[in-house]
Amino acid sequence: MKHLQLKRPQLKRPQLKKLSRRHVIGIIIIAVLAVVIATTAFFLSRQVPVTLSSEYYAATAAIDIDKDQYNQLIKDEQSFVVMVDNPGCTTTARMREFLNDLPAEQQFVYYRIMWQDAKDTTLHQYIKYFPSIAIIDHGRMAYYLRADHDADSNYYNNAPDLYHWLETRIKFN
Repeated sequence: MKHLQLKRPQLKRPQLKKLSRRHVIGIIIIAVLAVVIATTAFFLSRQVPVTLSSEYYAATAAIDIDKDQYNQLIKDEQSFVVMVDNPGCTTTARMREFLNDLPAEQQFVYYRIMWQDAKDTTLHQYIKYFPSIAIIDHGRMAYYLRADHDADSNYYNNAPDLYHWLETRIKFN
């Protein structure tokens, strides 16, 4: 009895075309641009703590200001914290209490502006619901709490969460 030997069919491998020099250079440029864009997006999305102007690191204190004083701080390109206050609101009272009880290493002077005045400033471009806390860096909005977003609700109800929010956004010594 003879063994049958089966022959395997020879599969032809597809021939790859050689890439031209222009194609190789184009692919390299696209790859480099992708890396640059990804790196830029990463650094822009990071939270960089704001260094407040030196006079704000003395102790915890609230200074009431009006829209004209706020606008002057913006014009002077100050770095500061401002609380948009809504008198008579229990959440506002709770946040004031949280700020007044900051740990010693996180104490800073902040401004308090009434929501009626805030709506006539640049704050109104960002903050639609009150109360809120905004961190201004050299006259520009850096960070703010959003009273209408669930993601920020813990900061309004839990002092340690608010302290952590501040600590990640304000540079303390």
